[in-house]
Amino acid sequence: MPIFRSKSQNNLNKNNSVWSLKNVVDRVRKKTTSNLDDLLIIGIDFGTTYSGAAWATVADIEADGVNIITSWPDTGVQEGKAPTELFYEHGKTMWGYGIPRDVEPVRWFKLLLLKDEDQPREIKGHEYLIKAREMLVDEGKSTVDAIADYLRLLWGHVLETIIKARGKNVVEALCFHVVITVPAIWKNYARDAMLEATQNAGITAPRRAGPTTISFAPEPEAAALASICERAEDLEEGDVFVICDAGGGTVDLISYKVESVEPVALQEAVVGSGGLCGGIFIDQQFQRICKARLGRHWSSLSPTGILDIMKDEWETGIKRHFKPVSSGKEFIVKIPAEAFKGAGPSAMNDSSKKPIIKDGRIHFTSENIEQTFLNSFTSIATLLDAQIDQTKRSNLKVKGIILVGGLGCSPYLQEYLKAKYKRKNIDVLQTDGMKPRTAICRGAIYKGLISGVEAAITTTGGADAGRSGRNGRALNLLEHKSPVTITSTLSRLSLGVTTKRRYDEDIDAVSDRFWYEQEQCYYVDGVMEWYIKKGQNVQKNEPVRKSFWRTFEDESVYEEYLSESPEDIMQCDLERPPDQENHLITDFCAIKVDLKKDFEDLDDYDTPSGKRVKRMDFEIEMIPSGASVEFSVYYNGRKVGSSGMGSIMGGA
Repeated sequence: MPIFRSKSQNNLNKNNSVWSLKNVVDRVRKKTTSNLDDLLIIGIDFGTTYSGAAWATVADIEADGVNIITSWPDTGVQEGKAPTELFYEHGKTMWGYGIPRDVEPVRWFKLLLLKDEDQPREIKGHEYLIKAREMLVDEGKSTVDAIADYLRLLWGHVLETIIKARGKNVVEALCFHVVITVPAIWKNYARDAMLEATQNAGITAPRRAGPTTISFAPEPEAAALASICERAEDLEEGDVFVICDAGGGTVDLISYKVESVEPVALQEAVVGSGGLCGGIFIDQQFQRICKARLGRHWSSLSPTGILDIMKDEWETGIKRHFKPVSSGKEFIVKIPAEAFKGAGPSAMNDSSKKPIIKDGRIHFTSENIEQTFLNSFTSIATLLDAQIDQTKRSNLKVKGIILVGGLGCSPYLQEYLKAKYKRKNIDVLQTDGMKPRTAICRGAIYKGLISGVEAAITTTGGADAGRSGRNGRALNLLEHKSPVTITSTLSRLSLGVTTKRRYDEDIDAVSDRFWYEQEQCYYVDGVMEWYIKKGQNVQKNEPVRKSFWRTFEDESVYEEYLSESPEDIMQCDLERPPDQENHLITDFCAIKVDLKKDFEDLDDYDTPSGKRVKRMDFEIEMIPSGASVEFSVYYNGRKVGSSGMGSIMGGA
């Protein structure tokens, strides 16, 4: 059914004012009877290898406080995150630190949300993914089931922690807004599955205080918000920072230019990037060198023995604190005695090759350990080089690289990058303690304050539904309360619609034209009308509206359109999207139109061929909101269909 392009009409809302925190709080409290302290924002960083959570009320934010959960079940150690691992046994589900050391847990199940064709080549055949898939099949569980199981247990601990801090009656009276961070490269079907898992986990269960709203935030954007917001006093207008979110699996980069400092407003400088070169690949390399050194003795290790090496000796020991030294210092790894069982005392003292084994311990040199980091660090530097080159082509100068994420805590990574970028006069910044590791869940709180449900995939359907009721009013007010605002984002996709238009001999090939009997002239089919192109600056809250028309020869065609033919929004991730539809352009979303208008009430249209048909003139509007967009169809000024929110950070 043809859709025809009408004269262009862009309605842009130019109101992008940003407010300082103190002034806005005072203004909001004077103008509203709503109690903003009734709102509790909870940020969840559901990671591939580790997950974390944070929470804050409006009063906490005013006092510059975000509460990070650092106490976890079954461990006495304060940690910013818990392992994203599950173990099923006799109908019982164990998670995080509560999994026994002598069993093999389900790991990396978050990555199973992606379809096989979207799995990164580097991990598609990894043993953790293969085992995770097999273990879930054995348990009769889907990936969504597993994620729901984990989130259910995590959520229970989060609520227990908040209740312990504030009291049950207080928490029960608070409205919840939950912000869950997701990888920037995730496609929309993965976000939909994540929303389903969130609902199945009971996070959106009915509460006395009102409905719980859910929104998603891209992980690198959340990390950037926390990192830059907490350095507000050191910012200067025009500064450009690259946020390097180095996690367990992926390393994501996002760059922001400081638009203003009082208050802080940021705009994305260049299109972000990422790659699979996180901490797990360093772990794999360390395991390889241990396995190579031990030889046949490695096969004598039980899962618990391997865990003793990889978790206790390596991950929480050497890896976390390692910095290269030239003093001849050794890094000693204790090998469980079971590895040498039946091999005789000589196996525990082997100096025939390096690194030597002495008293059942491998004595690694600094050079040995450096080699485990090298491949990942080289890949990270390659990503950073490309990002910095992009900023240079945009006539911008990077002032600093801010390290966040689990691997972002590594003092060796900071030292490595400092040495590399010293000549370019680029600082490499890294905060102390848990801050780099918890940046994403802290940033999720700031994201919740910036726009309430701007990434809104809500529990009650659509972008507007989550704003209803007391919770919704509070969220709307909070749109002007953030200590830092992102005024624009760069799209990772081109988004548009497929149309027909009159043939233009100056720009169209003769082979593309066809005779359109109804209009008595040549037309061209499959013409792309792009709303936004990849790399284009998306100004927050600046709608783009374009006009189109359709004709219907009889009532049956009209009824078919209403029931089965939605308005399709298309996407393309090429650097230069084509003008004509082809196989590289795919579906982004579909808008079901609910016109509520009888066929006879449509406008009459007398075609040049002399035939009278019915014509529907309508508009399709794109509304950007941070890293997401919403498409809506309007007829006679009334919204008759909406897509809900979709991400411009990745595919559909």
